[in-house]
Amino acid sequence: FQGFVISDFLYGVRNAVAAVNAGLDIEMPIPIHFGRKLKQAVIDGKVPEPAIDEAVTRILRQQLRFSPLEKKSGYRRERVAGPEHTALAREVAQKGIVLLKNENSALPLNHEKLRKIAVVGRLANKTNLGDRGSSSVRPPYAVTPLKGIRDRAGSVSVVFDNGSSISRARRIAKEADAVIVVAGFTWRDEGEYIREFKIGGDRVDLNLSPKHIGLIEAVSSVNDRCIVALESGSAITMDPWKDRVPAILMIWYPGMEGGSALADILFGDVNPSGKLPITFPRSADQLFRFDNRARSVEYDRYHGYRYFDKHGLEPLFPFGFGLSYTTYRYENLRLSSETIGRSGKFKVSIDVTNTGARAGEEIVQLYLGCKGSKVDRAVKELKGFRRVSLKPGETRTVTFGVAASDLAYYDMDTSAWVIEEIEYIVYVGPSSKQEDLLSASFKVAGA
Repeated sequence: FQGFVISDFLYGVRNAVAAVNAGLDIEMPIPIHFGRKLKQAVIDGKVPEPAIDEAVTRILRQQLRFSPLEKKSGYRRERVAGPEHTALAREVAQKGIVLLKNENSALPLNHEKLRKIAVVGRLANKTNLGDRGSSSVRPPYAVTPLKGIRDRAGSVSVVFDNGSSISRARRIAKEADAVIVVAGFTWRDEGEYIREFKIGGDRVDLNLSPKHIGLIEAVSSVNDRCIVALESGSAITMDPWKDRVPAILMIWYPGMEGGSALADILFGDVNPSGKLPITFPRSADQLFRFDNRARSVEYDRYHGYRYFDKHGLEPLFPFGFGLSYTTYRYENLRLSSETIGRSGKFKVSIDVTNTGARAGEEIVQLYLGCKGSKVDRAVKELKGFRRVSLKPGETRTVTFGVAASDLAYYDMDTSAWVIEEIEYIVYVGPSSKQEDLLSASFKVAGA
């Protein structure tokens, strides 16, 4: 390992001597233990000077490594948040937004057929970038959902209501051709827990707050074209309101260009292609017990889609799920070989066709499972994915390379990776949902 090791911020180091002797190089973000305490430890002989020399060498090695690269790149401060950065921020947000539901052609919006759009919810007009802790970012500006929609709406009237009065929000929604509710969470709900201020931390409820649920139910009762855009950094359960709205978007904490990216999706300038990187449960009852006050806890290695597969649970939205404004067909799954050795490789190919009326990007996912293993293993695990652009009616072959080493598990008793000579299963499809996957089998035999 040619890098260096840093601590977590503020409370990552508790003992200077133990930390340095274990190989820690930098205490972040300020030297609480690596200042006078560490100097005294060296004087007292508790930390040998060569340990300090080695840590300094590891740090300086990387500074010397990257310094020429920085000079060659011409990376200047004025480029920060410049045109290239903002364009990339917008693209990241566009590709990260996940369309979870879209019934009755609720989306995309056609501004030529709309007179008035209602945007409801206090988060619509709020800069909501996520954490205020060690992952806090401070861009020079941030486009809110409301601003992004207004900038794109053109001649369409956009009326905003923060949702503080349910009756007023209902009246405004009733008068609109479409209503967009922006709901979710902020850093106060699910940010880094800072014990001095007792803010942030893990959510104890995966559903929205009663105020947000009440707002969604109120406006959806008077407007059939109610679109919910959710801001959060993790999964959200959606009872009892999910079936009352035709469209749901997961926009996460979408960054400085998030409002513009949301508008691009809403008005169809960009075809959504995001996929869920986590599993959304139907309720917390589907998950292992969680107690954020527990002083100790024991979990096994099954989490997310592996946990749901193992226990035969049907999630609200599976890992890897995401809709589009077009449709795709998967067919003709084939393997270049049905038997390989423990050092072998083969290729997996599948044909993907855009069966809809507009161009789009699909993320094709490859999972591997096994039969007859001697150890407890996941039903399947993601081993690869490919983004493919397809015009209407176009078919493209997507190919993955698979090595026998991708099938290995770590044996704690022998401290070695083991590739079993058994039957394995290849799954390919648009998500981790078993019914959406095509499958084929192969065997590993010999060297």
